[in-house]
Amino acid sequence: MSISFYMTRRSRLKERSDLVALPVWVSRTFRHGNIFVREDSGLHTAADLAGRSIGLAEYGMTMAVWMRGIFADEAGLEATDIRWFTGRDPASLDDDLVRYPSGLSISAADRSVPLMEQVRTGAVDAMIGAGVAPLPAGVRRLFPDHAAVEREYYGRTGVFPIMHVFVLRREFVESRPDDVPRILEALERAKRIAQERLWSTSVSYVTLPWLLSAVEEQTAVMGPDPWPYGIEANLPTLTTLLRYMTEQGLLWDDLPLDSYFI
Repeated sequence: MSISFYMTRRSRLKERSDLVALPVWVSRTFRHGNIFVREDSGLHTAADLAGRSIGLAEYGMTMAVWMRGIFADEAGLEATDIRWFTGRDPASLDDDLVRYPSGLSISAADRSVPLMEQVRTGAVDAMIGAGVAPLPAGVRRLFPDHAAVEREYYGRTGVFPIMHVFVLRREFVESRPDDVPRILEALERAKRIAQERLWSTSVSYVTLPWLLSAVEEQTAVMGPDPWPYGIEANLPTLTTLLRYMTEQGLLWDDLPLDSYFI
């Protein structure tokens, strides 16, 4: 589940929440490469986005939480400096669990036209979202060499953004508590197998011809396990995410970090 939507839900329902999370990350990735602008927009930095319009699927989605927080930290750009246009209604939360902070400009985008096309035509100035490959003519990334920006960011902060978290139904946890550590053990083993396969030189498990070079570079930058599970091993990332969720007004209550996980 999207970790931002999970945290919003958990902060509202607290111990009544029907879902509980393991500190296991189904998806994590840097997102500087997921900001798109028109080729001739004149936008080249986060600060350039002040006063502009940004389209995105959902305001509270994890990708946007990370980038708004990074914009604020790195460029002093606040969420209130932007006009936000959402491409769909919140899909991951019940309506009564959604929280939109006050003082923001949030409107529904034209949902008959893909957001990327609205960037191309200038209907919105920028988009935070999943890209398409190749990008449409006339559209570029705000940070063309985003990998270099992301490596520098990681080296300076130690933050590797988490996107999705592994959740269990509370009824399962309460009725079968002995199975929870077994699930965690299975997930750890699956991760180890996946990581070992990245080093394979006899069979290609991923359709990338220079995968080994990428894995060697990743290991040099991030160590042998760039994807550790658990709270302690991810404190820089998790404390930053909790701060962003709090600063952006997406949480219903102020809960300690460990209360989000079992």
